[in-house]
Amino acid sequence: MKNKFNKLTNKDSFYIILFICVCIVGTVAVWASKSNLDRMKSEEDDPMEEDFLILTDEDKHGVEEPSLESLKQQQKNKQEEKVKEEEKEKKKEKEDKNKEPQEEQGPKEEEPKQNSKPEVIQTFHMPVEGELGLDYSVDNLVYSETLEEWTSHEGIDIKAKEGTVVKACLDGVVKDVYEDKLWGIVMLIDHGNGLETRYANLSTKDMVKKGQSVKKGTPISGIGKPKGLEMANGPHLHLEVLLNDKKIDPKKYLPVIN
Repeated sequence: MKNKFNKLTNKDSFYIILFICVCIVGTVAVWASKSNLDRMKSEEDDPMEEDFLILTDEDKHGVEEPSLESLKQQQKNKQEEKVKEEEKEKKKEKEDKNKEPQEEQGPKEEEPKQNSKPEVIQTFHMPVEGELGLDYSVDNLVYSETLEEWTSHEGIDIKAKEGTVVKACLDGVVKDVYEDKLWGIVMLIDHGNGLETRYANLSTKDMVKKGQSVKKGTPISGIGKPKGLEMANGPHLHLEVLLNDKKIDPKKYLPVIN
């Protein structure tokens, strides 16, 4: 009898345990289904979450990052565009300025011109007696023995022995006296009305001083040793004539030079 009871008990225990396991599995399944339904409902209520994309490390491998050269080129292009825009603005401002209507004015009385070329060209006193060396040449090049090349020459060279007296071409005021590596001792005399004379390759700067008035034919220095740009040309005076700061041919003012 006891054995039968034990067999029955063991059999009932098995079914009880089995029933409990089935209940647990069913409960877990119901809970999991409910959680999934809640999550799906939450996603449907908030559509923004579906549009939000998070790139993983694997996804980022497909995105091409700009190189340093590409960035530099972009910066260069921006700068070029900025420069072009500035040039366009300046051009437009200039065009607008030219288009501004000018006020109609009646005939004006001619005012005396200042710093203009004298109507009658004054004849210079020869600064030094000698022969013409290198001539004035701006449009046509002349050969420089010192530079060993063809170049322009904005004055004339008058050949003379070293120490020969150099004189002022016209009345005027000594505007400057200085030493230059390319031209040696240089003197500049202002004759008024925008007319000036410049003497280079001089021997001394002690005969006259800056601000001193000089008369036509007054000794101002002597012929020195040529230096710098014309050191291969031998002793000479390099003479320049400036009219309103523009260099012109000195022979227009000088007597005939052989």
